[in-house]
Amino acid sequence: MIGTMFHFQTLETGLKRFNFILERIMPILTPLGVILGLILGSHFSWMKSSVTVLFAFVTFCGSLGINSSAFFKVVKKPKSIFVFFLGANVLLPVLAWILASLFFGASPSIVTGYVLLLSIPTAVSGYIWSAIYKGNEALSLTLILISTLIAPLATPYTVSLLAKTSIEIDTTSMMLSLLKMVVIPSLLGVLLNNLTKGKVNNHITPNLRPFSKLALFAVIIINTSQISDKLLSNASWAYLPVALLCAVLTASGYPISYGLGKLAKLSTEDNKSVTFASSMRNISAALVLAIEFFPAETALPVIFGIVFQQTTCAFMAYFLFGRKKLIS
Repeated sequence: MIGTMFHFQTLETGLKRFNFILERIMPILTPLGVILGLILGSHFSWMKSSVTVLFAFVTFCGSLGINSSAFFKVVKKPKSIFVFFLGANVLLPVLAWILASLFFGASPSIVTGYVLLLSIPTAVSGYIWSAIYKGNEALSLTLILISTLIAPLATPYTVSLLAKTSIEIDTTSMMLSLLKMVVIPSLLGVLLNNLTKGKVNNHITPNLRPFSKLALFAVIIINTSQISDKLLSNASWAYLPVALLCAVLTASGYPISYGLGKLAKLSTEDNKSVTFASSMRNISAALVLAIEFFPAETALPVIFGIVFQQTTCAFMAYFLFGRKKLIS
């Protein structure tokens, strides 16, 4: 019995160390997934059917830390939620549509990609950055849950309303896809947290984290591989302005959402949470949708979003909030 416990503790320590390494290299790991998917496309494209399961696992692991009691406490003071909704679901998608239409109006698929990029729900990684900078963690988790729950309606209809595309958008299928990949796994994670009264986060959640990151890495590789032939065959300097606008839009969420929070007179902690939640997007989910429902060019802004998101977050967080704080 003692020997078994010793081996489990050793394994747990090893997984925590492995997860720490993965967290440190995530800004490199996600772009590396894009590169591998482009180079080794034919070797991974056959795994397309596994994407939904892998992404559902990632979402489930990320939602295990969400507690419904903290959710209801935050909901009773909805000003921060309103500011988040205004920035993340209204202003930023509209900004993406305006700028993309201005520079890429002749390429409707590209415009659709930008709108999709800023219409997708917030990312769990926003909670991690909020915790690093001493934001309101309960608010961060609540915003993730709310954004996830409204995604099956908000994302398809925002894209349908704003995107200029001749492709008929299958909003029903997009809704079902988001339900399977994001909403149902999230609700299961919240349910398990509540049933175990948070005890699931003592051992199970930490041990799942490195596998969750590897699953996300696999999703990026597999999805990029689906369009690698077309993107590489059409590769040119025309991709550069697509990347530059993506960098601008990825960075713009931070001052816009931060400014909204200041105008609404949110507390410093709440404003940090709203800023990260509004600016960090579940881009891997956007990539799944882009490849499943749109032409290959629609995935271009999304792919560049994957490349830029973590690095941009680190820079903008330092610009707005200073150096990282140690998580106590």
